[in-house]
Amino acid sequence: MSYYLTREERWNHVASALVSVSDIVAGILIYFSRSYDFTSNPVIILLSLFYFTLAIWALGINIMRRNYLEWKGIIDIVTGVCLFLVFSGSVYEFFGMIGIFIAIKGILGLFLITTSQNS
Repeated sequence: MSYYLTREERWNHVASALVSVSDIVAGILIYFSRSYDFTSNPVIILLSLFYFTLAIWALGINIMRRNYLEWKGIIDIVTGVCLFLVFSGSVYEFFGMIGIFIAIKGILGLFLITTSQNS
């Protein structure tokens, strides 16, 4: 039996895949911030602003749905704060573990997109 996605479902999958890929990139940047100097890099500050916006949007939607424990939105806030600290030159030792968690969140997002079966 063949399965076809509607246009809205396709765009939701594309947007989710782009956010997941940006999670992986942000996780890698935060992980390698201990070894490389990303201070005052405009890409880092743009990613930080993107994650703050994404976190506010995700948390706002989930609060409206009365889902008060949204772990992905909380990780997005942590990502935005870490990227802002990397931009300002404050790099800490625990950024390696945080970067790994963020990259795992992105890999999990890609996995969930590719294995979803909407009916």
